[in-house]
Amino acid sequence: MEEVKWTDEQLLAINEKGKNILVAAGAGSGKTAVLAKRIISKIINEKIDIDKILVVTFTKAAASEMRGRILDEIYKELQKDPKNTHLQKQITLVSKASICTIDAFCLDIVKNNFFEIRNISKFENS
Repeated sequence: MEEVKWTDEQLLAINEKGKNILVAAGAGSGKTAVLAKRIISKIINEKIDIDKILVVTFTKAAASEMRGRILDEIYKELQKDPKNTHLQKQITLVSKASICTIDAFCLDIVKNNFFEIRNISKFENS
C-alpha cells in the first residue's frame, strides 16, 4: 500500500499535542483520514484507550468509516506485535468508543442527564 503524503496542515492536526482540535475542511479533503491517523497515534504512542476519546462527525457514514479505519489500523499494528495487550484491549473497546454524529452525541447527553435537565426546566419555570 502506498504511503500517504500529508500536507503541513494535516500533519499539524495529526501531531498536535496537549489540546483538543477541530478539523474543518471541504468534502474529500481527507478529514476522516487525518482524524483516524491522529486517534491511532494516540492509541499506539500515548497508550490512550479508544473509549476515552470523543470523536464527533456530521454523518453516520463518516462515523462508520472512522470506526472502520481505526479498527483496521489497530489490526495492522497488532500483526506487527501480536502479544501487545494494549492493542488487543482496543479491539474490544472500539465497539464502546464514542465515535458518533453530533446528533447522536447530543441525544446521549440528554438521555444520560434527563434528570438534571428536568430540574433545570422546573427551576426556570419558577
